[in-house]
Amino acid sequence: MRKIRPIRLWGVLAVAVLAGLAGGCGTDPSSAHARRAVQTFYAALERHDGAGACEELSDDTRSSLETSEKKPCDQAVFSLGLSPSSIAAVHVYVTSAEATLTRGEAVFLDQTPQGWKISAIGCKPQHERPYDCELQA
Repeated sequence: MRKIRPIRLWGVLAVAVLAGLAGGCGTDPSSAHARRAVQTFYAALERHDGAGACEELSDDTRSSLETSEKKPCDQAVFSLGLSPSSIAAVHVYVTSAEATLTRGEAVFLDQTPQGWKISAIGCKPQHERPYDCELQA
């Protein structure tokens, strides 16, 4: 019977773990996809396309907006007073992502079966407290 050398076994285990992480268990950890969702949202706002902007919101976030503004999402999204900004960085954390805008605000996203969707937007950092967001689920 042949012995497996420990280094080879650890190498096989490492490859297996990395392959599992790369697969993401059905998630899409790509920061490019999260970035695209934020860019699409702001581009729709610039075109005054409320329906297009709302397509980038998660179902819960869209519902929260409609409830708080007492209007359909495609109208209510403009009451947030959000202005376009460039994306400085995107960080993906398995099924969640954070896009930091150049003006210092953040946009939070969740991976859904329909792709990356915005779960909180217009989020301003607070000294030693959680972000204060214009809209969140």
